[in-house]
Amino acid sequence: MEIPQKIKDYIDSNRLPLPPIKDEDEPLQIDSLAIVRLVAFLETDLGIVVEDEELIAENFATLRSLGELLATKMPTPPTEKAKPPAQEGIPTFSAKRETDRSGAET
Repeated sequence: MEIPQKIKDYIDSNRLPLPPIKDEDEPLQIDSLAIVRLVAFLETDLGIVVEDEELIAENFATLRSLGELLATKMPTPPTEKAKPPAQEGIPTFSAKRETDRSGAET
């Protein structure tokens, strides 16, 4: 799979001071924290879910290996879980003050 330019740009900007990746077989040279950040980017910005068992160094070693991983993935739209739960059926109470005929609060 051809890696989208958006992903290449993200990787290059997070590898500084290393030069941009030119060859898809060149090692990415990113550490475990950078992999976690890359996965978060893939999931939040592109809707690509990476499973826990896929979080291995070999999948993130080169652009080619990352492309092979991404070729097995389909972007997923946001799920209903992202929406807050509906508030229907929850009783609400107001602190409305009542007055009697003389104007005194009861």
